[in-house]
Amino acid sequence: MTPSEVVLWLDRHVIGQDRAKRVVAIALRNRHRRRSIPEPMRSEIVPSNIILIGPTGTGKTEIARRMATLVGAPMVKVEATKYSETGYVGRDVESMVRDLVRQAVNQCARTERSGKAEAAREKADRMVAGALRASDPSLPGESALLESIRSGLMDDVEVEIPVRDDRSRLDILIPGSGIDQEGADAFREMISKLTGTRRRRSRMKVREARERAMEEELERLVEQGDHVARALELAQEEGIIFIDEIDKIIGAEGGTGPDVSRSGVQRDLLPIVEGTVVQTRYGPVSTSHILFIASGAFHGTSPSDLIPELQGRFPLRAELDPLTEDDLYRILTQPEHCLLSQFKALLEADGVSLEIDDEACRAAARTAMQLNASGEDIGARRLRPVMMHLLDDCLFGAPDRVKGRVRISADSASRSLAELAGDEAAEHYIL
Repeated sequence: MTPSEVVLWLDRHVIGQDRAKRVVAIALRNRHRRRSIPEPMRSEIVPSNIILIGPTGTGKTEIARRMATLVGAPMVKVEATKYSETGYVGRDVESMVRDLVRQAVNQCARTERSGKAEAAREKADRMVAGALRASDPSLPGESALLESIRSGLMDDVEVEIPVRDDRSRLDILIPGSGIDQEGADAFREMISKLTGTRRRRSRMKVREARERAMEEELERLVEQGDHVARALELAQEEGIIFIDEIDKIIGAEGGTGPDVSRSGVQRDLLPIVEGTVVQTRYGPVSTSHILFIASGAFHGTSPSDLIPELQGRFPLRAELDPLTEDDLYRILTQPEHCLLSQFKALLEADGVSLEIDDEACRAAARTAMQLNASGEDIGARRLRPVMMHLLDDCLFGAPDRVKGRVRISADSASRSLAELAGDEAAEHYIL
């Protein structure tokens, strides 16, 4: 997509924030442009990392998430405050790269499984058919038996098949040892290789046997594929790491206590963002061309308060606009799979057809705006608890007490939401 096409696509999911959309569209297109440039110039072009500035609930994460979905890129969202300087208790910054690689491996494995599902199903069905004929030689030939199995005629017939003995797999838990998920997974894998895979014969219905055999065959086929190598390349070339609350690791220069650790996290982040090689359980990964998107509210601070070296690695910046009442109304009603559509679908699942007057939706947006102004401003996230309050009777009553068509008028919405706005206990509850 061209940058303008990317913005149009984002408009379907995120209301407003045109400047931020423009910035991420340019960064996305630059990645595509880089792939068309021959070496050695191609390796010299680094990503245009981004800082999104704005209060919570204005769309920072949603823009990045939708962008990753658009291009099929692996993406992880991390919070800067979860990390600590090397030598302190807490996660080290390299673990965000390992999380990204794990996401890429899972993504490529799903693609691999999808492409090999038919072959795995075929082999599983033939194995089940062989087991059935071994136990009852009077059954028809393989072709006729396979047709009966696939049509569901044999679903409730019992069959004995060899399956992996999950009871022999060591589940390793190392509480309090400082080993993160990456280390625990690698240790489990090592133990599994040392002990081998044991199999046992298990008796079950054909329906279950087909699924169990197919799952094991899929695992075998995926393990033999090259999805890990493709995942490493995908993470390196297309990966996106979204670092939220980066403003929370701004510490006073030469400070003491927590400020020392905050500045230390910035220094630890610097080589990751600049480009280094991180060792993962799947192999080494270069971070030179991973796209980093940082975000923060920056209340009382600014991106210029980050250490200078880190500032220079985030050349693109966009400030998101605070949400207005009209923005909240449009967020509630207009995007694809908007919140209003979600609630309608939830009630439709119980046979209840929900209709909400346009003025009732505007009343919900107005109430969300008032609550944000009188308490903590959580942006568009305020809409969900407001709608939960407005639809409480429907959500509780369906399907036994509330049935058929339900209409929420402007008057009934105003009465219900007036109670919410004036109820201090309810206001604290929805925070």
